[in-house]
Amino acid sequence: MGAIAQFFARNRPDAAPASPTDPIHILIACMPKSGSTFLSDVISELPGFRRASLIPVAERREQELDEFCLQQADGSTYVAQHHVRYSSWTADMSRDYRLTPVVLVRSLLDVVVSMRDHVRRESPVLPNFFADERHAALDDAALEQMIARLALPWYLNFYMGWREAPGALMVSYEALMADPVRVVGDILAHAGVQASADDVRVAVQRVSSIGESRLNVGISGRGSRLRPETIRAVLELIDFYPEAADSPYIQAIRAQANAALFGKAAPVPLAQAPAPAKPAPRLQTKARLLIMRRVVPLALVALAGLYWLWPNDIMRDSSSIGYADDGLIVLVFAFVAGRLSRHKGFRRRPRERLRRERPAAGSPVGIPALAS
Repeated sequence: MGAIAQFFARNRPDAAPASPTDPIHILIACMPKSGSTFLSDVISELPGFRRASLIPVAERREQELDEFCLQQADGSTYVAQHHVRYSSWTADMSRDYRLTPVVLVRSLLDVVVSMRDHVRRESPVLPNFFADERHAALDDAALEQMIARLALPWYLNFYMGWREAPGALMVSYEALMADPVRVVGDILAHAGVQASADDVRVAVQRVSSIGESRLNVGISGRGSRLRPETIRAVLELIDFYPEAADSPYIQAIRAQANAALFGKAAPVPLAQAPAPAKPAPRLQTKARLLIMRRVVPLALVALAGLYWLWPNDIMRDSSSIGYADDGLIVLVFAFVAGRLSRHKGFRRRPRERLRRERPAAGSPVGIPALAS
């Protein structure tokens, strides 16, 4: 029985947070070229934090969260930075592994310019559209059009998904660059982290002085100098989502585009809006997980032990192969108990999930967005 006890000790499942000492998991779900490396570097410099990767590899792969990676990092306090879109899988993993999502967005016009520079100076290998060295050699007009038409649809998919995510904090690149100490402080408060403003300020200064966070230029508004045909291509894309027309994020993009096209003054970016409170785990869900992760596995181990001690089982222990069935029962029960110890709850069917998450008619949809 010692080996079984060691197995449970090594693979102890963590239930929903129940005390301030539980590890903090911050997921920065980010648009590419939105300052996410800088943000995650700052948070990882804070006491107790480390960086974690929740995917096996990046490159051209969609950065969907990987459960094995989540399990490996589950016992530590970390910040993870990934270009991951919102989906039912992301929602499940965020709930099961207690992730605090922070959604980092940036003006789509500025993204085109920053990504153009990235393709040429760093690498054309990206998860949201295909490019190689041949495309990096295109002139500005052609490369910007390529990015606007092939890469930006991914960005809109990202934004439209996360704007409906409950409990996520949406942050803009512009706000982060303007006042990183305040924005990082807001993120930490949202995640339930106790950190002083001095600690945050020191972390920001340290990361800024090192200069390894891949900030291209760190300036907002560069997209206003795009060619008119590229700006119109961006406007055509956002027109496909009239349901988001009143979003401050979409309105800010449209205002920036109109200012560039027609000389109208662009409004000052909106201040960061507070995110809705994270929904507390339901008591029923906690109880179900406790039963499936702890009570049932322990019961199986106890039954396996009793079967081993019972002399008159299927094969009498006094016979030459009397312990063969005992060993088989112990192995099977231990395997099942080990699997149950990582039980993540029963997934709702997709149609049922959509029915339960769809907001009522006339009610506000999603989370507050930011001007970018």
